[in-house]
Amino acid sequence: MAKLPDVPTDAIPKYSTADTSDYSDEYLEGKLGEVVDQIASRWGSIVAARLASGQLSERLYQAVVVRVASREFRNTDGYQRENEGQYGYEVSALVASGYLWFTDIDEKDLTGAVAPKKGGRVGTITMSRQPGWP
Repeated sequence: MAKLPDVPTDAIPKYSTADTSDYSDEYLEGKLGEVVDQIASRWGSIVAARLASGQLSERLYQAVVVRVASREFRNTDGYQRENEGQYGYEVSALVASGYLWFTDIDEKDLTGAVAPKKGGRVGTITMSRQPGWP
């Protein structure tokens, strides 16, 4: 696994407006480190080569790491939707779980491309119990 540079906590205010005052420095360092580790395990050699060649700037690398981590800083409760009239809310299980996730934009910023997603074909078919019918 490629060793990628750590992102310091003082990079958070440069790339995010998330309020991190309720979090300890240890927590923030841990979360940023977790993002770096996930990048290293998924795309480590690609990202390391792009950083070394200058195709991926250190600034963009740090911005992506902070962007991914700040999704949790901004929304620790996992709200997906809130309503005001007769108050209600909807929680996203993925966001509320604390799991860090990467968007296609994050992946493209880091690797220069987005890997095709695996999935089956979607469509409809017509079936009939009678032989010879379409």
